[in-house]
Amino acid sequence: MHSPSNSDQRPSLHTSAPTPLSRNPDYMRITLASTVSSTGSKVSQFALPFLALGLTQSPLWAGLLGAAQLLPYLLFSLPAGAWVDRTDRRRLLIRCDILRAGVAVTIPLAYLSSALTIAHVALVVFVIGICTMLFEIADLASLPHIVAPAQLGRARAISEGIDATTAVVGPSLGGMLVGFGRSTLSGSILASLADSASYLLSALALLGVRRPLQAQAPAQRSALGAAMLEGLRFLWQATPLRLLMLLTATINFLQAPISLFVILIAQRRFDLSPSMIGVLFGVAGGAAAVGSLFAAWWYRPERLRLIVVCSLWIWVLASIILAAAPGPWALALGLALNNSVWPFYAVAVVSYRLATTPDRLQGRVISGFRMVSYGAESLGLALGGLIVTMVDPSRILSGIAVSLLGCALVIVSRGRQDAAYH
Repeated sequence: MHSPSNSDQRPSLHTSAPTPLSRNPDYMRITLASTVSSTGSKVSQFALPFLALGLTQSPLWAGLLGAAQLLPYLLFSLPAGAWVDRTDRRRLLIRCDILRAGVAVTIPLAYLSSALTIAHVALVVFVIGICTMLFEIADLASLPHIVAPAQLGRARAISEGIDATTAVVGPSLGGMLVGFGRSTLSGSILASLADSASYLLSALALLGVRRPLQAQAPAQRSALGAAMLEGLRFLWQATPLRLLMLLTATINFLQAPISLFVILIAQRRFDLSPSMIGVLFGVAGGAAAVGSLFAAWWYRPERLRLIVVCSLWIWVLASIILAAAPGPWALALGLALNNSVWPFYAVAVVSYRLATTPDRLQGRVISGFRMVSYGAESLGLALGGLIVTMVDPSRILSGIAVSLLGCALVIVSRGRQDAAYH
């Protein structure tokens, strides 16, 4: 995969030696906000299947709730990206946090009044998903205005490290909260309360950000539809970005329901408690944290294809281990392998995309990419929740391994064709 020629690159925002990230106050505030809100999100994401199972006793609903959380990426990403490119991103980030906090707290309030229903939970998850979509697009589009171009890879690796660390803390804390309840349902309610509090703390951290998070808006703006088409046109015509988008969508579709499958295997085959399942996911998050330490160091634009292919091979192995797991230790190993690769893949793909996209198109390119990749993830969650009601999760995991193997072979074959062409 080669960098497309791009005469409209983002102008350098840093002409002198860049300030170290640790002494960049706005970067540190945004990083703190991301850490707190990500921890709360990981707590509630872990508890969500338990909440669905507690209300309905159906894994289908567990998959549907996960899909509802990601469905906004499929439905609203394009207008959201255009909006992010023409609005005050700092103000948008704060408003998203406040709205997420207010919506999340309605779940424990409804539970205390004996009025909680699965429809209520689905609506809350969907609204939080919309806010999270806007927050993530604005946050990522703001990054080039917070750090120097040479620091993008390092900053993205730190973000992946934070996500991986919260993937340790979140499920572990979520497992404890679920275990504290008199039932898995009441414990899941505690997790929703913790999630709401995390968004408020994130908003407080963002209030201190002073630097503008977007370039000066042009005097004349194009119509919203034309703006969205401009972003899509760039994304589709940049062949490497288009291929990465389609590949990421396929990977997300296949891997989206894996957490649900692991929970079901852990409960049905090994009779593990929610707190022990939280430990499994915590171990996996720890592996991702370790991977994030090396992701920025390893990434170079010329290594993009190598990183993609190696990631696919390791994901194939992880899926096989999860499918054949003879004990809880194998589930932990499979999850650890699966998660340890994501920082390498994400840092490579996102750093490449940020570096090859003009600033004025950042929000729209991010949103277009995520509309396809995250939209596929929501479909994968819904379909996975449906299929697992009819097919043993181990058999589905075997099918995922075969599909990922096919992706790897396609990328290797394309690499050989490109080499022969050049």
